[in-house]
Amino acid sequence: MCSLCVGIPRPAAREFTYARNSHVYKWEKKEGADDDDMTSSLLHKTRSNQVSYIDVETTKDSFSDGTCSESGEPPGEEGGCQNCGKLVLTMGGVGLCGAVFGIAMEKSRVFEPKAIRDQMVFENFIMLKMFLSAVATGQACLALLSLIPATKDKFDKASQEFMACFNNRGILSSLLGAFMLGVGMTLSGACPGMVLPQVGAWVPNSPFTLIGALVGALTYGLLASHIDSVMKPTICFQHKQVHEKLNVRYAVIAVPMAVLISVGVFVLEWFWSYRKDLESLGRLQELEANIVTTIAWPPYVGGALIGLLQAPIVLLVSDTIGGSSGYVTVVSQLFYNKSLQRMFPYLASRRSGVGNWWQVVYVVFAIGGGAISAASSNSFGLAKGVPVYMALLGGVVMLWGARLAAGCTSGHGLSGMGLLTWLSFIAVPSMFAGAIVTAFSMQATGALDTYVTAMGDVG
Repeated sequence: MCSLCVGIPRPAAREFTYARNSHVYKWEKKEGADDDDMTSSLLHKTRSNQVSYIDVETTKDSFSDGTCSESGEPPGEEGGCQNCGKLVLTMGGVGLCGAVFGIAMEKSRVFEPKAIRDQMVFENFIMLKMFLSAVATGQACLALLSLIPATKDKFDKASQEFMACFNNRGILSSLLGAFMLGVGMTLSGACPGMVLPQVGAWVPNSPFTLIGALVGALTYGLLASHIDSVMKPTICFQHKQVHEKLNVRYAVIAVPMAVLISVGVFVLEWFWSYRKDLESLGRLQELEANIVTTIAWPPYVGGALIGLLQAPIVLLVSDTIGGSSGYVTVVSQLFYNKSLQRMFPYLASRRSGVGNWWQVVYVVFAIGGGAISAASSNSFGLAKGVPVYMALLGGVVMLWGARLAAGCTSGHGLSGMGLLTWLSFIAVPSMFAGAIVTAFSMQATGALDTYVTAMGDVG
């Protein structure tokens, strides 16, 4: 059976069950089989749903997670996956989306640490233009999917899947986590999604930011159960999305909002041309007419390209753009033992299944996209990086923040705001507040303009 599928054991006499969202899935355990053989099955779930080890009466039931069997029947005695061909195509499509994401990030120059830091002191607006363009385009795509009968179910599934992230999240965790994410962004000159094209384009010390992010995912995962028990809100939103609260269709609010954001980007570009931003980065003289070999595209072009990715992601995996969960899936592979999985259910729950692994494929291909884009303009290692200690610390802090807030710049910013999620409208301003406060504090001490030009430099 392929590693992306749920590890469903072969039919036999005892049956086990677990809950995912509002559904309960059951399967049987072969007599004499070791419980360890069922670990991946027992612990497979998505988001923050709890796994339950429950023996139930022997009855026939089907498994319909949408990952292994269209008919709902588990694999046969040979262990073959009936849907491996479909999985390969799905992951191939997700990988292509990740590569496009990496190319758009690199070509827009938003991935440069200096561009991110200067944004937070209002000296460069590449990041803001790209971010707003991506939100507006993504909303237009999502609105279209919500209106077409053939894709409406996919949109509804993706929306429900995203909302499930906030089952144990409230205003406090969204504010605090997003603020921490912003602090880490300024320290590292990156975000969970941005560090990937940085690695691909060989930005100095970006691998250390990636290592810090993985360490952050691991350490948060070890303490997640305790954190959730403390941060779990006593009062939850009755309606998690704006259009639900107003009792109108999603497109009624999303389309006007996308138009207003687009107008805002146009006005910003009118008064502050992206060429001014490229000049501050020292890239203006390297512009070429050729769209492939040029070093930079207008940020709103890259943003629109990323926003368009919402459509294939929804259609392929019934989810929306995100990246920070992929780090947790990677580090969770260390917890292959059943006893460890019971001790750390947050990490164990993210070990298997397409719902977890698609983001890993997405981010890996984003690294490749960054490399392809840099190769096309011969700009490997051209951007300045941050010192090693800032890269490591920033990586840890931003992943802690992203997991505490249940979303990063892509998750809360592009998908959360795109889906009109209340908590995302709280988290995004808090994220920028944390980044801006940190940036001005570093500017006051002279640390903001500390950059390195070679891998391993400590500043």
